[in-house]
Amino acid sequence: MILVTVGTYEHGFDRLVKVADELAKTIEETVVVQRGNSTYEPNHTSHFTVTTYYHMVELVQSARVVISHAAVGAVILALRHNKPLVLVPRLGQLAEYEDDYQLNLANFLENKGKMAVVYDLSPDVLQTSINKAVERRNIGKNGATDTLKILRQYLKDNYKKRKQVM
Repeated sequence: MILVTVGTYEHGFDRLVKVADELAKTIEETVVVQRGNSTYEPNHTSHFTVTTYYHMVELVQSARVVISHAAVGAVILALRHNKPLVLVPRLGQLAEYEDDYQLNLANFLENKGKMAVVYDLSPDVLQTSINKAVERRNIGKNGATDTLKILRQYLKDNYKKRKQVM
């Protein structure tokens, strides 16, 4: 099963939900989409808006791979369960988020060799990224623990910067 999660942010993430639906139409594997506040309702996937944390944990545990917006909580959840992860950052320029926080985080993790990240979203690119994530497990030779340490340091460094700007 492929789990797609877009979180509960007030802006939907129709761009990812639509492409996940298009991908589901072309593959045999089940795709489950947590679509949050997205207005697009998939035709080829199971989908829901929100659920409990415990249900999300169950879904992540059952997933072969997780495709997610680039939110820290979603990244940590997938890593804690050692799941291959594909990040699709929400983009400020498309009003999917108020700034490029997700883009910056995704760039950082990709540059560290820890994540497969999709910028040019299409079903083919998404499928290629899934294959890449599964092949290398997104986490490098030192496992999820190393990635979580890198993420923790990134958050410390960038939280200080964001507080100074505010």
